[in-house]
Amino acid sequence: IVDGQLAGERVCVIVNHWPSRGAKSPVRVHAARQVKALKDSLMRSDKKLKLIVMGDMNDDPMDESMEVLGARKYPKQVKKGEFYNPWWVTLEDKGVGTLLYRGKWNLFDQIVISKPLLKAKKGLRYDHNEVFIRDYLIQQDGKYKGSPLRTHGGRTWLNGYSDHLPTIIYLKN
Repeated sequence: IVDGQLAGERVCVIVNHWPSRGAKSPVRVHAARQVKALKDSLMRSDKKLKLIVMGDMNDDPMDESMEVLGARKYPKQVKKGEFYNPWWVTLEDKGVGTLLYRGKWNLFDQIVISKPLLKAKKGLRYDHNEVFIRDYLIQQDGKYKGSPLRTHGGRTWLNGYSDHLPTIIYLKN
């Protein structure tokens, strides 16, 4: 947890790396329950807390773990104590993801925000999000053309960055 001041306001960030898909879904659901319990505890003491949960969740926005966390697809669905997950629309409606597996995009790298960051009329608030896609981050040829350019494939050094693309949320004040 990072708890500090951003633009003069208290903001908490919970950074995660949930168990891989090699593990079954219940372990990621358990991780989501743990993060939710932590979020509930933080928000009991500060109901207007601007909270960000981010990381490699190893699940897509519409998966059970994100449902357990309370991450919603649309801003109007977000109730007190829940999160807005802008990546759901990014993946499901726009077809943009952060990693390509067997020809299908997934979006495991998520940043979800609490209602106070979403609904603020003034002060720090959510503006928009993007998957950071640049040519130098993408495999340009070969079997994995179009995939994120990873650092290595097996024992071969590929001189890339990651098998996942970065995600960004933009906040305004």
